[in-house]
Amino acid sequence: MKKKLAPFILGLGLVSLAACSNEGEENTDQASTEEGDVEYGNVLATSDAGDITADDVLNQIGMNQVANQTFQLVLDKVLTDKYSEELNMDELNEQIDTEIEQYGGEDNFAMMLQQSQPGMTVDTYKQQRVSNALNDLYFADHFEITDEEAFDSVRKSSHILVSFAEEGEEDAEGAESGEGEEESSMTKEEAKAHAEDLKSQLEDGADFGELATEHSDDTGSAQKNGELGFVSKGQMVEEFETALFELEPGQISEPVESQFGYHIILNEDVSLEDTPKEELNTIKTTLVNQKIKEDPSQALQAYRDLLEEYNVSFENEEIQTYIEDTFLSADEALEKAQQEDAAAEEDSEGAPTEENAEEEAADSEEDAE
Repeated sequence: MKKKLAPFILGLGLVSLAACSNEGEENTDQASTEEGDVEYGNVLATSDAGDITADDVLNQIGMNQVANQTFQLVLDKVLTDKYSEELNMDELNEQIDTEIEQYGGEDNFAMMLQQSQPGMTVDTYKQQRVSNALNDLYFADHFEITDEEAFDSVRKSSHILVSFAEEGEEDAEGAESGEGEEESSMTKEEAKAHAEDLKSQLEDGADFGELATEHSDDTGSAQKNGELGFVSKGQMVEEFETALFELEPGQISEPVESQFGYHIILNEDVSLEDTPKEELNTIKTTLVNQKIKEDPSQALQAYRDLLEEYNVSFENEEIQTYIEDTFLSADEALEKAQQEDAAAEEDSEGAPTEENAEEEAADSEEDAE
């Protein structure tokens, strides 16, 4: 119901041009330079047959790859200079550590990274998360999205889902399970009656979270008392979204039918002041994504403005031409980025995220039983 976002797309989608254009090679140099970096010099080896220079190595790697890395490193350096004081590294590192723990430690997490995106390492993932966060801050700033605008665009919601089988499916499911009618899903009429009963219990003072935990067929949110978090337009099915955004703060809907069943929706009563900055930044990212989908050229203009602000120039003419054509002006680049974003979303179904970690943990428990 709530659409998943690809976790490995840098920043807000179109900056994935730089990462995805690396043709699957591992990008281990995304983060800003730190102590311990090697100073290679121009000549790397000498022999009676001739010298090996840095240019020889770079030409072996290929101009496209060098240009991609140059562009990404420039972005990281500039954005780090611009937003390093606004980026809460302690909070970001804590989030990453939590993700790793949810997968049972760094070894398991590394394995999941390899499965979801071959070549990705834990260190690269951490560097990419920093790059993502910096890009998010820049785009929110560039599009001038305020905390108030972000908060007004979403609703914090919970729900109880009562699912039903389509006509004829309940008998087939029962036959397949071999358990008879007790294992079959509710009919549509039964599900509606059950949802209406739950709504009556809520009107009589029953606790929403307790009913969601006990009765909701959305197992992911049921484990969290029915909580879905902040929901923006376009994330949920139309029937759910329409009902949610019509509710007053604290109001509970009548049963709402969708393709998934009957939803009882709670629009939670929250304020801007009580909303964590992290949540607001995530909402801003969603709003920016929507703006870019409406007009992808805005993203290219944002990067042009950033490079101009920092007086960035690419000394190598071929690299400059490639970057301008690939990242800053080409319609083909926009189309390619959108295609790669869509492919990344499909590939990320098993990628390490909080939702996937919980789903895998639940599956493991079922297997153990």
